[in-house]
Amino acid sequence: MNQRLLLCALLASATACQHESDIQPNAPTLAGEVAGTYQTNVYLDPSCVALSASQMPYAELQAESDSTVTLIYTKLYPAKSSQRISNVVLKRQADGIHLRIADSAIGALQTDRIFMNNGMEKQGKLLRISLQNDPQSSLYFVGFK
Repeated sequence: MNQRLLLCALLASATACQHESDIQPNAPTLAGEVAGTYQTNVYLDPSCVALSASQMPYAELQAESDSTVTLIYTKLYPAKSSQRISNVVLKRQADGIHLRIADSAIGALQTDRIFMNNGMEKQGKLLRISLQNDPQSSLYFVGFK
């Protein structure tokens, strides 16, 4: 009888001490969720139709803090050049994650249709960036991870 009582007490205490699934100490941060390299193709950006696959521009988001990233846009044609924008603030909204610099919206990461390099369509995360600093320099990018 004592063994059964001890076994029931052990099972009850083990059940009461189970890991809570809603507590996630290692949950990914907003910046960790969007960090990575994004590529484009002629289906997403028709302005690149004359470029080969090795000449396509790409964008990289590097995490700075939980909700801040650095955007590095690299253009390979006609000459390799990179544009680095620090302190891009991320904000989650109902339609996706929005990217902002100061008070200006510069882009979003949203679930949308993605056309792969072979023209096949699938559902995925699409990064859109549109930034115009001055009339000579502007940045437009659409890509997927």
